[in-house]
Amino acid sequence: MIEEIKNKIIQLKSEKINRYFFNIEEFEYQDYINDLKKKSFVIKTIEKLFNGHIFILRNTLSKDFIDQSINKLHDFYLNNPPISPKILEGCKNGYYISNNISTGYRTVDRSFYFFSWNEDKLNIYKKILNIYHKLKILNGLESTETTFNTPKNEVVERLHVIHYPLGGGEISKHTDPVNKSIINHGIFGSEFGTDYDHGGFYVIDKNNKKILIDTKVNKGDSVIFFPGLIHGVDPIFLKDEKLDIRSKNGRWYFNFQMIETHEVKNRQTTLAIE
Repeated sequence: MIEEIKNKIIQLKSEKINRYFFNIEEFEYQDYINDLKKKSFVIKTIEKLFNGHIFILRNTLSKDFIDQSINKLHDFYLNNPPISPKILEGCKNGYYISNNISTGYRTVDRSFYFFSWNEDKLNIYKKILNIYHKLKILNGLESTETTFNTPKNEVVERLHVIHYPLGGGEISKHTDPVNKSIINHGIFGSEFGTDYDHGGFYVIDKNNKKILIDTKVNKGDSVIFFPGLIHGVDPIFLKDEKLDIRSKNGRWYFNFQMIETHEVKNRQTTLAIE
């Protein structure tokens, strides 16, 4: 089964890469995981991902766990200095503040990074890793394959928790590399209409129309999409609240992914889209 999946991914990568959204499909998380045990479903899902389908998985993670995790992350931020975002051998867990509004690729967020070789002191990493393991078949991988890699192995697994603060947290339009992973999976830690009422995750369809996804997703749900799609996060607002990077309010997103490290020369990176 794994070999057939890998061959299908190689075949699809050899064709022209689609950058545009096509459709949304919804599943209960556990039903989706059960369906991933069937080779035909996995192959069809991979084809759909390449063709611009987005999958919403309902009830992936409990709201209580999310709320507790956000409190822990915010306390960690208040009591520790930032780290470098580069993934190099021996790098630690930590956070990085991005406030870049002066170039074509704009990023305003707090990013928290967690890796398998560091102690899971906040008791967040392993819980979300267990969810990600069940989805790795979509990358043509066994559940624990690459899990214990370190940066010198060139590809690692990373929990990336992103906080987009109220008052302008954003990531502008871009595409992400697909050379190491064909899935981007993230769990929503907040909810449109409650935690923010403007902005959020969007994709672009073939008519160059912006499709906002956040209005369709609840806290605790997750989304899976092809990282090569044109996407971004429009500035996050709630009424007239001003930007405050030290506040925990805003949009939270728990992203678990396989990523190429900075030990790789000519590492593929995110590409801004004007």
